[in-house]
Amino acid sequence: MKLLLKVNSERARKRYVGFTANTANTAATTATATTKRISQNKTSANTSFYQKLSTSSKLLILLIIVVIIVAGVVLYTEIQLSNKKEKPSRIVFGNTYELGTFPNLGNGHLVVDREQWGASELSKTLTIPLKHPIPYVIITHIGVQSIPCLTVYKCSIKMRTIQDSAIAEKNLPDIQSNFYVGDDGNIYVGRGWDYANTYANDTLAVTFMGDYGRYEPSEKQLEAAQYLLSHAVANKFVDVQYKLVAQNQTKVTKSPGANVYRYIKKWPHFYPCGIGDNPRCGVELDMPDVWNGTM
Repeated sequence: MKLLLKVNSERARKRYVGFTANTANTAATTATATTKRISQNKTSANTSFYQKLSTSSKLLILLIIVVIIVAGVVLYTEIQLSNKKEKPSRIVFGNTYELGTFPNLGNGHLVVDREQWGASELSKTLTIPLKHPIPYVIITHIGVQSIPCLTVYKCSIKMRTIQDSAIAEKNLPDIQSNFYVGDDGNIYVGRGWDYANTYANDTLAVTFMGDYGRYEPSEKQLEAAQYLLSHAVANKFVDVQYKLVAQNQTKVTKSPGANVYRYIKKWPHFYPCGIGDNPRCGVELDMPDVWNGTM
């Protein structure tokens, strides 16, 4: 009896083990099949998406790619051309100013260059060079009842008017003087350091913007002119022993106006040529008796 029970028990155990193994194999097989189906579904989906994309959007994507490439080429070309263009030369008075701002002579006296005051494109290329260091500085004014300008905006308009008159009415290639001094205390670039003015070669012409037979120059205007001349000497544009003269010492004229003349004849470099028994201005350089050039 015990032997019979033992045999039955052994048979039952084997049937259980076999059943468990079969169950495990079945589960594994099912899982593998499921994985394959999922993979096949994904592959099918990807293939379907690719087919759909290639048929409905291929031309659009290609067009977008072409546009991006063309835009990139155009942008690159523009950048290269911009870098190669000659930028207008600026007259720089030192490094006491930030990039993109007006150069500063000191004490708030700014330098407004030709581009900033809006110089006309009708001006012609100047050809007579101004050799450095310059031996003479001549002071003039606008005259003809010209009202002094008090802001950068109004002084810039006046500069354009002066230049237009020089080109259209006087048949000059450009504005007359090298530099102009506004009643706002700023310096406006005319012909600059490198080209002769219309009054005489070998001179730096500095013009007060107004009629100073009628009006008084402001303190900041007078100071701005002195700062300009100090800078010119320090940077060897003007001779350290330069001679400062008023236009009325070189020809019959009221320029630079009695109210400016009264001040500049007290400045250190004032030279009394053409006054009384003094020799005429520029005689030592064989300059003409009358400074009345039309350069």
